[in-house]
Amino acid sequence: MQLRVGLPHLPHLPLRPSARGAVLGAGTALVAGSVATLGGQVLWTAHRKLPSLIGLDASGWIPGTADGPVLRVVALGDSTLTGPGLAGPEEIWLRVALADLALPYPVDLVSLAVGGSRLAQVRAAADHALELEPDVVVVAAGSNDAIHGTNVRAFADGLDELITTLLQGTSAIGVGNVGDLGNVVRVPQPLSSVLRQRSISISRRIEQVVGRHDRAILLDVTASDVGFRDRGVFGEDLFHPNRTGHQLWADAARPGLARLLAEARGDHPRTWSCDDPAPESEATGSI
Repeated sequence: MQLRVGLPHLPHLPLRPSARGAVLGAGTALVAGSVATLGGQVLWTAHRKLPSLIGLDASGWIPGTADGPVLRVVALGDSTLTGPGLAGPEEIWLRVALADLALPYPVDLVSLAVGGSRLAQVRAAADHALELEPDVVVVAAGSNDAIHGTNVRAFADGLDELITTLLQGTSAIGVGNVGDLGNVVRVPQPLSSVLRQRSISISRRIEQVVGRHDRAILLDVTASDVGFRDRGVFGEDLFHPNRTGHQLWADAARPGLARLLAEARGDHPRTWSCDDPAPESEATGSI
């Protein structure tokens, strides 16, 4: 895990040379101490002796309530789509949300997601995604860019190019934003505050870029941020969400996913509401 920490700017101080030197010396020491603290926390966070969880392939068949034409969904992204530590791929939020919608047609989900990917790696898989002739593409990336300090302007430009490329070969794209990474249990203060601001900045850029494309739909997961303040939604590595966390993501992303599929099919599939009874698949824990 790597984090770029910028140094705060010290303003001009109208003091005598001796006083100015003392103040600047104290300020420099304070900044150096802060950076050292953050640097130490980065190393501690990255190298804590915690379980290493294995990601899954979310690909699979999600049956519909009727035998309508099959809809192919290709997923691109990072470990948010591979679900490290989950019992099975049916617990990954995208499959949960697709099952909960109780669509009148089956979905063939093909996942090309790779844990740890930043946007640059996701973009490299775009051509492969289009070769699969998807009806819909779902993109979930940005968390690793926030963690590793990717320039937000470069990130936005890259996302814009990715969406433009994908829309040349598919009817609609769903793009997930980034939740509050300051909630991650594994990350202590003050490093968690840095990640909170980084994730907010990346998420805003995602929302802005998606808003510029007519056939791109935002899958807004930030409604789940409150739920992620509970450490019980994280897996054994204290970093990746467990089944409960993925359910929170599914609940948050479901309205956008319903709009995405409506855009792809040119119809208006029923949007499942959290006020409705739980679908059969959720009650049984299977798809």
